[in-house]
Amino acid sequence: MTDGERSTALVNVFVIDAPGDFEEVWVEILGVEVKTTGTRGQDNANPIFFENVQSNKQVNLSSLILDKQFLVGRGELLVGAITELTLKLGTNHYVVIDGARIPLVIENIENQNPSLTVNYPLDPGISYDIFIDFEVFRSITASPNPANGFVLKPKLRSFTRVDTGEIAGSILPLKENAVVYAIQGQDTVSSTAIELSTGKFKLRGILGNHTVSIIPFNSAFQSETITNVRVESRKITQINEITLRPKP
Repeated sequence: MTDGERSTALVNVFVIDAPGDFEEVWVEILGVEVKTTGTRGQDNANPIFFENVQSNKQVNLSSLILDKQFLVGRGELLVGAITELTLKLGTNHYVVIDGARIPLVIENIENQNPSLTVNYPLDPGISYDIFIDFEVFRSITASPNPANGFVLKPKLRSFTRVDTGEIAGSILPLKENAVVYAIQGQDTVSSTAIELSTGKFKLRGILGNHTVSIIPFNSAFQSETITNVRVESRKITQINEITLRPKP
């Protein structure tokens, strides 16, 4: 059978992330529900559930930096277009700070199944990698009652590598963590953290001109800003190594 005769496309859905000021962030992910256009392009198809087939469905989001990713689910879909992604979360979530496990509680029932509206055309016989960026920096807040730990209100974005690029770089001194933002206009479109052992970072799923902002977790260092960083589709823009400067 030729590609033109096939009526389905293979879809792989991955989760990536950049941790906040936590040693580890564990989230239980049951799978992802994918909604597509139905017959004759109408939005009437029943959603398809791609199950996380791992026996332990908890994912350490804090490990998913640089080129690391976690396969949430995969399956074949009829050609057309993906219009919505819904991440299905369980109830067993926590963060680790200074070696201690602290509860991470979903804010309300609506946030247990966060959805994204997308538009990803599907052609027959093609394999597609779709990424969901679980933005921990924006998703976790301290609970009003400290005994309850932290509150999870998932903030997600989605992208494919077909129509986006990346920014890669590194900071010194080693072992100094920071959050790195890609800013476009007034919007923060991507964020990541540093791989402590190498100082490397990578901002994924972006396109066009950006300002890169580096905010050290260590308040003894100054923030750094790099302007006019251009990102092209399917390419990695490498920026010069950045040495954090102590505050005066």
